[in-house]
Amino acid sequence: MAEYPEDESSSTSFGYSNQQNDISGLRPPYKAFRCPISREIMQDPVFIESGYTFERGALVKSFEVFTKRGRKQVCPITLKELSSTSIIPNIALRSAIEEWKETNDAIALEKAVVHLTNDGADSDVLWSMEFIVQFCKKNTYNKTLLRKKGVVTVIADMLRSANETVRLRVLEALRILVEENDGNKDVLAEGDIVRTVIKFLTQGTFQEKDLAVSLLYELSKANILSERIGCVDGVMIILAGIASDTESNSIAEKADQVLKNLGKCESNIMQLAEVGRIEPLFDMLLHGTPEKQSQMASHLKKLVLSNDLKLLMADKAGPTLVKMLNEGDNVAQESSLTALCQISSNEESAKMLIEDKILSPVINYLFVVGPNHLASHRMKMKELAAICLSNLVSSGVDFTVIPINDKYNTLVSENTVEDLLHLVSNTGPAIQFKLIQALTTLTGFKSAVIPIVDAIKISGALTTLIQLIEAPRMEIRVASLKLLQNLLGHMDQELAKIICQNSGQLGSLVQVISETSLLTEEHVATIGLLGGLSQSDSSLTTQLAELGAFEIFASQVARIRQGDVSSNRYTAPALEGLVKILTRITFMLQENQKNIQLAISLNLASLFTDLLGTNGSDEVLINSATALANLSTESKNLSKVPQQPAHKLNLINRLSRKQASVVTKPCPVHRGQCSAKDTFCLIECKAMEKLIQCLDNSNKNVVEAALGALCTLLEDGTDSDEAIWLLYELGGIELIFDVLIQDETKALQRKAVWAVERILRIEDMAKQAAGHASVGIALGRAFQLGDSSTREVARKALEHIKRLPVFSDIYYTTK
Repeated sequence: MAEYPEDESSSTSFGYSNQQNDISGLRPPYKAFRCPISREIMQDPVFIESGYTFERGALVKSFEVFTKRGRKQVCPITLKELSSTSIIPNIALRSAIEEWKETNDAIALEKAVVHLTNDGADSDVLWSMEFIVQFCKKNTYNKTLLRKKGVVTVIADMLRSANETVRLRVLEALRILVEENDGNKDVLAEGDIVRTVIKFLTQGTFQEKDLAVSLLYELSKANILSERIGCVDGVMIILAGIASDTESNSIAEKADQVLKNLGKCESNIMQLAEVGRIEPLFDMLLHGTPEKQSQMASHLKKLVLSNDLKLLMADKAGPTLVKMLNEGDNVAQESSLTALCQISSNEESAKMLIEDKILSPVINYLFVVGPNHLASHRMKMKELAAICLSNLVSSGVDFTVIPINDKYNTLVSENTVEDLLHLVSNTGPAIQFKLIQALTTLTGFKSAVIPIVDAIKISGALTTLIQLIEAPRMEIRVASLKLLQNLLGHMDQELAKIICQNSGQLGSLVQVISETSLLTEEHVATIGLLGGLSQSDSSLTTQLAELGAFEIFASQVARIRQGDVSSNRYTAPALEGLVKILTRITFMLQENQKNIQLAISLNLASLFTDLLGTNGSDEVLINSATALANLSTESKNLSKVPQQPAHKLNLINRLSRKQASVVTKPCPVHRGQCSAKDTFCLIECKAMEKLIQCLDNSNKNVVEAALGALCTLLEDGTDSDEAIWLLYELGGIELIFDVLIQDETKALQRKAVWAVERILRIEDMAKQAAGHASVGIALGRAFQLGDSSTREVARKALEHIKRLPVFSDIYYTTK
């Protein structure tokens, strides 16, 4: 076998591109280096009994072909039959080929280094990068060799090349260089190479981003590189964004792996948690040393958690944090309780924490008394416990059945509530605010309000709570006002009595409402409290009148409706509350003539009538209609019936009387001189039309209030016939019939039956109703199922339409 080298002009060396065949100094391969079958330079040369050498893979395939054809094996060169197909490695030739490759690799490597270090042409650089990639793939030592020659740093510097193709080759080469080579990773940890790679994630092309993520994945396997990557501002957000990109699954998966690697470095845990990668923090919190657990809990308090993360935290870390709260040192206790405060701010996560028995330690920290040298820690824990308690009670669970200690006391047990109230009176504003919030939330539940009210009565804490509505801090004032609102209906008389005993306190509440161009939560809470107090409390109404409060409230209503007060989310509830407060005047007209004069001066009939037509809330409609009903009841007493002229009047007097009668006709219903302002006449203030419209409202409470107001025109002492014909002309009769037919509530049925009976007293109306089968059925139902007074009125109505016989009185005479 000839062992001569091939012509240099026709040679190619394994691993080099054709365009670099002219590298000076490269040794051409010997002919013996090539396989006679494949004509390629052999990697694993073997010989057979004929003495010829072949590439193992090519020879095996040749044997397989002969076997499949059922022929005997022959030498591929001589075609002579072989007695044996044994294959023997040609170690000498293999060594010669390897030596030749190494020699040429060394020559090519030097050439590549020259291209890279001397700012060669892009084509030279690209060849060099391709060579280095293939060179690294041959064996792992080559990567180390390149580092020793300083090539790794040179390649990294070329990341700033203006040629995109060069940058792509550089990123690929760097990835291969650092695979399973910590030394090369250490090189990339120096300088700002890592920062440059990360820039490709936001500023590079799709291919650059892909290769950059792959490179970062390899780098992040080393702890020092993981830390360096985490030090780059915004890298976690960038990687998290790529990992969540469903349109690029391959890159997203790599980015996800990078984030997982980064999570193994403790210095990255906090940053990862900030972008929602909470698992590393969980792992350390659940399985770390007590010191690490405390650090992780401390990290948690700095995070802004989404509701989903709060649920996850409560589920996975809740028991651990509660255990730290019970058993940890001061630092661990404070860190864990701070974290629990944030987690418990979600309703569902709070429920999970309650199941983990968080209530007991929280209550203990509220009431604990410890050594003076721990005063600051104790106070901090009290504040955190108050925050946590405020969050927990918002979960909506039934706290009447959840024990907080081994004595089976609950959060609403008398002793517990009294302790909370005592703490409210004897603590700083931060704790005070949260405890009042907690009590406010608890009193919003029917199951909890009664025992809390009982505890307040026994402890005499109501005075303290009322005093807090004048606290310096607004949030405490608002919280106290809300708590007192929840107590309305349970402690009305006590509340009103204490407020009335201190006119300055009542004046302060009025002052709050008067001073505003922008409504706030405090205004609404103050209005809500005054509006919720019993309207039958004459003493409170009198004091409000003496303070000029009603004039202020009426003015505020006008300002809101005119837009002089900036509209916001508090506008509607403020208007509702102010209207309700103004109705107080109308509940005590007969008892106090001053209230009538006040209603006249404020022109309340017109005000409430206007409120019916403003498309306001149902509450405004209900209170306005109720107030009009109260005012209208007094109209028949206030209407001035004109005196009959004397028979003997001179001509001048007769003419003046005639002119006066033309100017002011008597009210057809009240039979006297009426006006909207002075007699509250519903006809004069044009309220009838609006009240009739309210009869078609979907809210039955609005319907009931409107019908109640219209019924005042049908009462004894009025000309009800005239009122009925007015209702008929305005389309009110049919709507009243509809109210009766719908039969929604007992109270509404009672009013509707009463009104219909009055209407049916007019024969024409009775005839019309007689042909309305539904009216008869509704009256029949009321006659059978109503209360005693309703049944009696329904009976009369049925008689009007001939549905019941009318019996004469039976007299028994004696002889």
